Amino acid sequence: MKNLALLFIFLGTISLTAQRSQKPTVAEWINAGPMLGYVHMKEAHLWIQTKKPAQVALRYRPNGSNTQWNTSATVETSWNTAFTAKFVLDDVLPGQTYEYRVLVNGAEVFFPETLYFKTQSNWRYRQDPPEFTILAGSCSYFNEEAADRPGTPYGGDYQIFENMARINADLMLWLGDNVYTRPVDFGSRRGFLHRYTHDRAYPQLQKFWQTGSHLAIWDDHDYGPNDANGSYVGKEWAHEAFRLFWANPPLMRFGCEQSTASMAEFNDVHIFMLDNRSFRTEIMNNGDHQIFGKEQLDWLINNLKYSNAPFKLVCAGGQMLSDANVFENFANYDKERAYLLQRIEEENIKGVIFLTGDRHHSEICMMKNAKGNTLYDITTSPLTSGAVTRKVEDNSYRMPGSLIQQRNFVAMKFSGKLRDRVMEVTYYDSNGQKLFSHTIKEKEL
Repeated sequence: MKNLALLFIFLGTISLTAQRSQKPTVAEWINAGPMLGYVHMKEAHLWIQTKKPAQVALRYRPNGSNTQWNTSATVETSWNTAFTAKFVLDDVLPGQTYEYRVLVNGAEVFFPETLYFKTQSNWRYRQDPPEFTILAGSCSYFNEEAADRPGTPYGGDYQIFENMARINADLMLWLGDNVYTRPVDFGSRRGFLHRYTHDRAYPQLQKFWQTGSHLAIWDDHDYGPNDANGSYVGKEWAHEAFRLFWANPPLMRFGCEQSTASMAEFNDVHIFMLDNRSFRTEIMNNGDHQIFGKEQLDWLINNLKYSNAPFKLVCAGGQMLSDANVFENFANYDKERAYLLQRIEEENIKGVIFLTGDRHHSEICMMKNAKGNTLYDITTSPLTSGAVTRKVEDNSYRMPGSLIQQRNFVAMKFSGKLRDRVMEVTYYDSNGQKLFSHTIKEKEL
């Protein structure tokens, strides 16, 4: 009898091992993700990309509970949409952590670590705002020998994403040039889909996609050729690829034009994500040129005026406060820049913090307007593209000691009691070492 019992245990072990081995694997089915996008109190948006056609669904339940799993609608991935799938999980409650699983063709994919997402807490009128951390960065170039220029590879230090994942932040803001389309890409729809697909699959990114929430704006390299403006003939392909690969909040439309502008609330911070490409013109001799367009800027001012957030994060692809008329800085578009800053001053809007990228160096700009309100521009660039090591231009608003000329990212930690919030800004290098820190207090803005 003892031998018979051992035989049953042995056969059961073999059966269980066989069942596990039959599970779909990440290596076989998943190209990138899953990635948490926009999340609020009553719903969470998740994105994933398979390697081939599949029927994909998610099941989820409160972490640590033995309740029945909720299962999302099934999405069929296809070649035409680059095998991407997005899900809205809306049977959730505020301030809860949920465990979730990925199903491919009805079978659970085996991930080495348990997958989680967390909804925002319903803190208002109940307690002080929570403590949380937001990361930001721009300019991530992923080498692909067949598409790159000959010579020394432009991208590198991909371990930066592994170090970003270790911070375990609540949100990552991708500030443009998140992918770099090459000449082989930006002349076709398939080129855009290939570029995103190739870059998303980099192994150093995979853990980061599963850490916190991810929202994005774009800049010229996500949009098309270098310094491209609103006349670019392929912008419809660029818009479609952006929508397929990011799980942002609803995108705004200005007039008859689609944009990538959107707005998100994250705890007690309001985030305004601007589109600096769809409406951009070249610098015209008659002075009639723009980056954002009046309609988009008026939308921004209206929302900034309405916002009661202590910190209003305005994300844009290029520097906003620097007074250096170089490259694509807002200073080159003097009338539009003056209009935005004047309206912020006229409406006595406090707590405006621009988050920008593009420049391949980092710095903090600080400006005080006539109403006595302080504005900041926190520039962070690059993540994995080449950094500018030569002497950079003079900038009247640069904070002394803040200039960084190497690959980096920035972490912003928000803490403190209601109406006395603090934003700790810390830059890190690609190995996770601190480079520069500055503290911004709500009461000083």
